[in-house]
Amino acid sequence: MAYITRANVTRITFESDLQSLDLKGEIYKIPIYFFSKYEENALLAIQELLKDPEKYFTEIYVPYKPTDTYRYVYEERPPAYHKHVDCPRLNSDYQNFEIPNEIREKGAEYVHEFRQWFQSVKHLLEKPDIFVERLRIKWGVVSNPREVRGGNSGPTSLDNYTIEDLEGKIDSLIKEAGRFYYKSTKNETILKRFSKLTHLAYKPVPLEGNNTGYSDEEVKELLRIYDEQYKKPLKRDLIEYYRLKLNPTIWMEGHLLERIGFKPCEYCHDEAAYQSINEDEPSQ
Repeated sequence: MAYITRANVTRITFESDLQSLDLKGEIYKIPIYFFSKYEENALLAIQELLKDPEKYFTEIYVPYKPTDTYRYVYEERPPAYHKHVDCPRLNSDYQNFEIPNEIREKGAEYVHEFRQWFQSVKHLLEKPDIFVERLRIKWGVVSNPREVRGGNSGPTSLDNYTIEDLEGKIDSLIKEAGRFYYKSTKNETILKRFSKLTHLAYKPVPLEGNNTGYSDEEVKELLRIYDEQYKKPLKRDLIEYYRLKLNPTIWMEGHLLERIGFKPCEYCHDEAAYQSINEDEPSQ
């Protein structure tokens, strides 16, 4: 058994060549009208993954290729799969630090040098005044790099759900989304035009074709609410629903994950080191 986080499950299914697909089928037992063609393709592709994983990875999935954006101290790396469900790295929080713009603007060479320097002084982050002084002397930067932290999504598990549970959650979300749609004239006007295009709310550019009578800022604010409260949770629940209904025991071999760009976790695949650390832990 190979374990991966829920975030990486999403990465597998949504980082595929979905734009060019023309998949047929139903995303749910009742129609859902506010998903875009791209979103519908993504959800139908997940169903294909569950029906025939080999075919999915051969014909649909685009292997993950990490790219360095030079934005963070710890550059993007290939995702990992884990041998043990209790591996600390599988269950640890994500942490990174933004590289100051003053450094990024100087180019990749300075970014690499800053990363090496950061590793040598990161122990001083617990003493912000001292760290900032070192930062000022070395780089002329007078504020701490912004920390980026996120809770770990944890290993995938469907043990706590039944098909009936998920159908209830999905049906409820669809009804709530409908009530929000018709809550006011403003909601109805904006969502009638943009409910399938909520991704535009996150783009720092003017809205093309905004004939709603409301400002771009008002439209984007409402679309973000609609996306965060209804569309994103619904997509997550639908993915769980497909997995439980179509293939409740789905799991992946390590060699298959490696084929699609994953690498074995260096921590829990070193069995001697893993056992040594676990033996040092006090018994419960």
